[in-house]
Amino acid sequence: MGYRLRKQLTVIFIILFVLGLIGFIIYWQNYRTLPTCFDKIQNQEEESADCGGPCISCERLTIKDVQVEWAKFLLLQENQYDLIAKIVNPNPNFGLAQINYTFKLYNSSGEEIKEQNGSSFILPGEEKYLIEGGMAVQDVPGRVDLVIEKADITDWQKFNADYSLPNIYILNKEFKPVDNQPGVSQAAGLIRNDSAFDFDKIIVSIVLFDGSGQIIGVNKTQANTVLAGEQRYFSALWYTPISGQVASVEMQADTNLLSDENFISKYGVPEKFQQYPTPTR
Repeated sequence: MGYRLRKQLTVIFIILFVLGLIGFIIYWQNYRTLPTCFDKIQNQEEESADCGGPCISCERLTIKDVQVEWAKFLLLQENQYDLIAKIVNPNPNFGLAQINYTFKLYNSSGEEIKEQNGSSFILPGEEKYLIEGGMAVQDVPGRVDLVIEKADITDWQKFNADYSLPNIYILNKEFKPVDNQPGVSQAAGLIRNDSAFDFDKIIVSIVLFDGSGQIIGVNKTQANTVLAGEQRYFSALWYTPISGQVASVEMQADTNLLSDENFISKYGVPEKFQQYPTPTR
């Protein structure tokens, strides 16, 4: 091969190389597919496809929605009903600072006749009652459903593996008629806060059962500013007769560990829910 031909081939190679490099740069900058957290490919140091690393944690993808076990309505008096539902958080390490829900009442024809909105919270692995009292309804209900608004996956707060429900107990439970007030009944007891924290609000849900285990009455009340180690008396009244004989009473005390505002400040230093015990994102 002559010198002239080698020189021509070298020039052609350099030109092709430069053109190829320019083409590659243009493609890289404009046409290549960048890795994302939604490409269904395990890349960019992800632990699994589209989770871990720079994406949402893989554990969060296993979070399940709050479950509704049942919902019931109870006649309080003419055209007025109490509503109760039992919900369960199937996630042992995640809770929600706020859940929004709607009770929906239907008549015997399946037509919706009333809605009642509410909000609450739920702790990791918790089973709890939701109660809405004194709902005015003109039609006769046939059934009630509870609809829980789906929470965004980022709204769930994670607790450490050593998390346990707060040491809040109900002592000296009692249910009895109120003296000299016919038809009026009272449930009462003592809230005992055996945790190391002062709480702004503790909610008590009260459920009355007859001898066959059927719910015949519900109520709820709230105690404010319950300090660590304190016992607090509470009571709730029914101003209309209970339809049935009360055989047992269940009282459930609950407080929102996921709300900073629920932890009372001490000595001017705000306490936060992250201290019980340290939750993580």
